[in-house]
Amino acid sequence: MLTDDADIPVIDRATLDRVIAVANGKGGVGKTTLAANVAGLAAADDAQVLVVDLNGQGNLSLDLGIRNTDVDDDGEALAEAIVQGAALKPVRGVRPRLDVCVGGTAIGHLPALLASRYQLQPEVQALQLAVSLQQVAGQYDLVVIDSPPENPPLQQLALAATRWLAVPVRSDRASINDGLGGIARQFALVRKRVNPALELLGVVLFASGSSSKAIRREVRRDVEAVLGAEAPMFTTVVRHSEAVAKQARDRGLLVHELEQEAANNPAFWKLRTGEADRSQVVSATSASVAEDLAGLTREMFGRMADLEGAGA
Repeated sequence: MLTDDADIPVIDRATLDRVIAVANGKGGVGKTTLAANVAGLAAADDAQVLVVDLNGQGNLSLDLGIRNTDVDDDGEALAEAIVQGAALKPVRGVRPRLDVCVGGTAIGHLPALLASRYQLQPEVQALQLAVSLQQVAGQYDLVVIDSPPENPPLQQLALAATRWLAVPVRSDRASINDGLGGIARQFALVRKRVNPALELLGVVLFASGSSSKAIRREVRRDVEAVLGAEAPMFTTVVRHSEAVAKQARDRGLLVHELEQEAANNPAFWKLRTGEADRSQVVSATSASVAEDLAGLTREMFGRMADLEGAGA
C-alpha cells in the first residue's frame, strides 16, 4: 500500500512485476524500436505480451504495421481508460500472442485532461495508468510501455506503472546528458513519491559503430557521470542502420520479420535486367540488427530474473 490517504489509488505492485518501461528524455534514441522489438520477440518466443504506446506520435503503430487501419484509433481508447481509471482495452492479436494499446494524438491531451480531473493531486494523476494497467496485467507474461520524450507528465505515468526501466541511448553527449539526465530526474521523483518498487534494469547503447570498444568505454564513462558508478549497462550493443530502420517501418515489420523477408530478395540478375526493383531488396544488415535485438532481449530477461532472485 502506497499511502493511507483515501484519495490516492492503492496499487497492487505484484500485478506489475513484469512491466518494463522504455524511456529517455530525448527523442530519436531508439525507444520505440526497442519497445516494439522486445515485445515482438518475447511474443514470438511464446510469451503473452502487451505493448502500450504512451506516445502522442503513435509510432509504435508504424512499427507494427497498423497505422491507418481499422484498429488505429489514434490513442482514444487508451486515453479514455486512463482518465476514467478503467481497465485497458487492447487491440488483440496484432501478432500471435501480442496485443497493443494504440497511441496517438489523444495521448498528447492526457496531461491536461488528468490535471483537470484531479486538480492539485499530482500523485493521483501519476498513478492513473497503473490503475488501468493493473486490471489487465495478470493476463500477460510481459508488458512493455513505450514512453514519450520531453513530456514529464506522460513519463511519470509510465514510470509509476512499471517495475523496470530500460533506457536506450546513443553515443552523443546530448542523448546521455540531456536525455538520460532528464529521465533520471523523473525516475527519482516517481520512485520517491508513488512507486518505490521502480528499478533501473539497464542502459542500452544504440550505435552505428557497435564494434568500437572505444565508443563503448566512452559511453559507459558518460553514463556513469550521470547516473553514478553503479549504473547498469547492458553488454549487448544494438547496431543502428538507417536502411534497416526505414525498411522495417515502411513495411510495418519488426526487425526479425524483416530479416525473414530477406530470404525473398530478388536475384541480382533480375535487378540488372530490370525485372525487379531495388526497392524490393531487404538490407542484409537486418540480420545483424535482428541478432543484436534478440541478444538484448535475452539479456534483459536474464537480468530481470537475477534481480528478482536477489530480491531487488
